[in-house]
Amino acid sequence: MVDALATLSSMFELNHEDGLPMIKMKSHEYPIYFHFMEEELHGKPWYFDIKQYLKSQKYLETATKNDK
Repeated sequence: MVDALATLSSMFELNHEDGLPMIKMKSHEYPIYFHFMEEELHGKPWYFDIKQYLKSQKYLETATKNDK
């Protein structure tokens, strides 16, 4: 949290005559990524292909050059 505030504060150019900018913050019950999680495809977690690669050191047959 401190790092985020430090980054935000470095983005503002301060003019002491106009006052300081206000940063409003909200607290959520769950982390934001929790709300964007999708269902697992084909019953496998998102990291399944990565785990398979680490075990076998072989790419999937359907892997594109970009995927590799």
